[in-house]
Amino acid sequence: MRVVRDGAEFEIDVKELVPGDIIHLTLGARVPADARIISANNLMIDEAVLTGESLPVDKDEKPISPAAEVSERSDVVYGGTLVVQGGCMAVVYATGNDTEFGKIAKMVSESDREGTPLQRSIRSFAWIVAQILLVVIGAVVIIGVLSGNPLLDMFLIGVAMSVGAIPEGLPIAMTVILAIGVERLAKKKGVVRKLVAAEALGSTTLILTDKTGTLTQAKMSIANILTLDDLIAGKCDTPHELKRLRKEQKDILVAGLINSDVVIENPSQKPEQWKLDGRSLEVSLAREGARLGVLLSDIKDRTESNEAVPFNSKDKFSVSLVKKGPHAPSFIKGRKGDKFYVFFGAPEILLEQSNAKKELYVKGREAIDVMASSGQRVLGISYKKVQRSDDPQKGVFGKTNFVGTIGFHDPIREDVPQSIKDVQEAGVRVKIVTGDHRGTAVAVAQELGWEADKMNVLEGSEIRGFSDKEFLSHIDGVNVFARVTPEDKVRILTAFKERGEIVAMTGDGVNDAPSLKKADIGIAVGSGTDVSKEVADLVLLDNSFKTITLAIEEGRRIIMNIRKVVTYLLSDSLDEVFLIGGSLLLGFPLPLNALQILWVNFFSDSFPSVAFAFEKKREFLIMR
Repeated sequence: MRVVRDGAEFEIDVKELVPGDIIHLTLGARVPADARIISANNLMIDEAVLTGESLPVDKDEKPISPAAEVSERSDVVYGGTLVVQGGCMAVVYATGNDTEFGKIAKMVSESDREGTPLQRSIRSFAWIVAQILLVVIGAVVIIGVLSGNPLLDMFLIGVAMSVGAIPEGLPIAMTVILAIGVERLAKKKGVVRKLVAAEALGSTTLILTDKTGTLTQAKMSIANILTLDDLIAGKCDTPHELKRLRKEQKDILVAGLINSDVVIENPSQKPEQWKLDGRSLEVSLAREGARLGVLLSDIKDRTESNEAVPFNSKDKFSVSLVKKGPHAPSFIKGRKGDKFYVFFGAPEILLEQSNAKKELYVKGREAIDVMASSGQRVLGISYKKVQRSDDPQKGVFGKTNFVGTIGFHDPIREDVPQSIKDVQEAGVRVKIVTGDHRGTAVAVAQELGWEADKMNVLEGSEIRGFSDKEFLSHIDGVNVFARVTPEDKVRILTAFKERGEIVAMTGDGVNDAPSLKKADIGIAVGSGTDVSKEVADLVLLDNSFKTITLAIEEGRRIIMNIRKVVTYLLSDSLDEVFLIGGSLLLGFPLPLNALQILWVNFFSDSFPSVAFAFEKKREFLIMR
């Protein structure tokens, strides 16, 4: 780790960092501790593992109130997060257990895991059965003695009946049933880390699901490419994956690729195998361009252009100098060889500095706001002919011509809507709990066909304003919990459990670990952090919500088979109680001695009950 001490910068081991050290962070660095930024240059940090925010966030040295939420502190970098753009100098103020990650680790260690529904049911069942058997067998022994049978014989009969009546084959049968269920689930890409958790899946009544990576594909695709005319006409379509491009859309995409600062490490490979290095959104642009038949390598080779101003967090746009030619975007009007500036960045800023008339500006801005509220990350394109008054170094360009926007969207997984419909029809409710912004979470809910408005969406700040009693009265009608912290997730989970729900919780980041551990069934995605997978009960190897559906179905089959085993063992055990007790009451000789009772019990209970583990799926077990 690069650190500045006594005016000199040098490398030290991360474990030697102390509060007060000044650290130097560069592109690709893992932040070693919580630190306040002193100076930043175009800094962007990936905080997904901590806050759940799916997109990198801008950071700078401007002070923010210490009372601000963790996800809102733009002047702080957190240990464990990743620098994806730019760099900074920052002063360390917390290390080890005092960091935000350390606080989460403390929450995990202090969180006690309760028994699964199966464990609680078996514990209660065993206590009730033991009391009943004690009374019944005691009565049989007393009746036998009063009927003239020797006390020693009746004592042995009572002991044998006790041993025979207790279903000692149940632990063996249950272990086999759970093991078989876990094996079946593993074939469906779900790894159960704790055997008893397999049954808990079938008892689930509520799923609290994260958004990124579980409901969505965790990759940015181009959802919309709109011209200024499209924006003015209000053609802000719902986000969808583009399949083909109009000429105007292709020109806008080409302009974006011209301005992208992305390096292809293996250009000789096929586009789908490219290794790309650059800003995350520009990497997504290059990949999506290749999917749509517009290759970054071709654009760079055929277009005479060079970077004039790199993207920076102050201006929020980049500028490239482009010479008019056959492969330049056709919206650039001029003679061959003329030079133009092409701008790529925040659409509201580019639209504001454009020469669009006021009414056009208002309509365009409204359309951009609609796109942003639908969960899209929107970038704008504009251009202008180079003039002497322009000063790229000072950011002086004058009025520009706004061309259009490119909207990026993290698409819903194709199997998610049907999978959620299946579990809901089976009586399992689903709610979204995410660290993402309200607009992004609401957009995902609406794509799933859910109602998402002020009445059924809660943010973390609102949750923290409720007392426990008030919060319990609000949660039933809520479909989406947005901008939540790890503490909020635990509180949400606890509230639903207090209402009697059997809760499954999904997550992938370190911030999800406390709630995953406290949930009745913690579910981590395979692409998530090692911390989340370590505390989870189920790991989804394919990151698919459909696997959760299959896991619940398999859990219900396990419950059904366990019920069959319990019914069989109790009926087999109690028939001996009725046989001997009935014989004594009717004055008949004892039909079985102690050794015969144990012998019959051993062969008629243990081995046949194991067969229920291999019961095939019936129609009534399928999710409905």
